[in-house]
Amino acid sequence: MNFEIGIFTLGEVDRDPVTGARPDARQRLRDIIELAEAAEHAGLTVMGVGEDHGADVVAAAPLVLLSAIAGRTRLLRLTTAVTVLPAADPLRLYEQVAMLDNISGGRAELIVGRGASARVRRALGLGDEDPDALFERRLDQLLQVLESSPPTFDGGLGRHPGELAVEPRPLQPRLPVWVGSSGSDRSVERAGRLGLPLALLRTHGPWAAARPVVGTYRRALRAAGRDPSTPVGLGVPGFVARSAERARELSHPYFAAGARSHGPVRPGDPRWTRAEYDRECAPEGSLVVGDVDEVVRKILAQHRGLGHERLLLRLDAGGMPHHLALEAITLLGTEVAPRVRAALGAGPAAEGLSPPGTP
Repeated sequence: MNFEIGIFTLGEVDRDPVTGARPDARQRLRDIIELAEAAEHAGLTVMGVGEDHGADVVAAAPLVLLSAIAGRTRLLRLTTAVTVLPAADPLRLYEQVAMLDNISGGRAELIVGRGASARVRRALGLGDEDPDALFERRLDQLLQVLESSPPTFDGGLGRHPGELAVEPRPLQPRLPVWVGSSGSDRSVERAGRLGLPLALLRTHGPWAAARPVVGTYRRALRAAGRDPSTPVGLGVPGFVARSAERARELSHPYFAAGARSHGPVRPGDPRWTRAEYDRECAPEGSLVVGDVDEVVRKILAQHRGLGHERLLLRLDAGGMPHHLALEAITLLGTEVAPRVRAALGAGPAAEGLSPPGTP
């Protein structure tokens, strides 16, 4: 089987918890492009850029950044991770990802999700509308415009159905659209019902808690008569170093500070103590942190339990210094990935670059 391993980022520019320095936003953007180049050079297969909004992130427009990455890479799959679909105009989103697909030579993907905090939803003018209902409506519109041109729904640029033919079309015959989820039954069942690949985000807690989530997804696929082999992806924070202790020592201050994306470990205090962090890095925890041997074992254990086809690691969580993220990417691509693929009987890195199944 093909097993894809890649990275994703939110482009945080929070104050460094160790040095107190605040990254320059323009430099952070250049760093992310360099991370993608390093990932491709090391043999990884996917680069994801998440969408968030505020003064502490630079990735407010992932497709713009992915277009810059497309010009500096040749093989990487390029995906949003995730696109906040309730805040998007589906037709404009389609136009932008279609352009990325053409610019990149057919490497674009979308992972769409509800995303966004209540604060961000208010700032984006989403009001009090149910974000889940809004997400479902926008997803239906996006899938319509992916399947037909001119679009057949009211809204966005297409105020009158059939009025506007949308060009360019994506280069890929079926541009991959994944549903991003933290594991709610409603979102997972929706992905299965529509036959869309599931991108599951785990940030803390036992990774085995995702087993029933994947089971729910597979049952929904079967109940809807969809392809039961539609892929599942897993996205988790991770870090690789030459020793397990060094991996934990280097990453703990940054991952502990990254409560914005990990979520609180207890009410009122989102920070991880070192003991709590070590438990998250242990074999039963969700984080993929350690030396090469430990990370290989964790990835294979998670795969045996979940049967997923793609793993995206967030190596720069919490503002991890750029040089350390580059070192981790090199180890992940040149030492971890080949051993994982060999253990799973997967082909070399280039064989993992074909587009995954889509509806």
